[in-house]
Amino acid sequence: MAIKDLTRVQKMVFICNGGTCAKGGADENTLALRAHLTKHGMDDEIHTIRTKCMGQCTSGPIVFIHPEGAWYGSVNPEVARDIVTQHLLQNTLLKPQLCFPEADAMELQPVKFSTAKAE
Repeated sequence: MAIKDLTRVQKMVFICNGGTCAKGGADENTLALRAHLTKHGMDDEIHTIRTKCMGQCTSGPIVFIHPEGAWYGSVNPEVARDIVTQHLLQNTLLKPQLCFPEADAMELQPVKFSTAKAE
């Protein structure tokens, strides 16, 4: 397995795989999110990390995006797709899925693709 060049990573997506989230479909969410990142050529800019419990079980399955600090709850494979296509690609919050912080308090960071991908 090749080691990823983390110097190009602009965002990190933490996918909860703790007990409650795992029972709610965390594996399917992980696969869907990673597949959509690959489909949209975002593997170099976005790094995904499967975590143990993140302590937000009542809102699970959970996905957390850094650096914004966006916590998405009740994630399923369709929401995972929307996280990629709307939050990460279009820089738009999925307000119905946002657990906290409040949408008005967030400053989204657009992903800047490398020039190599644009060619």
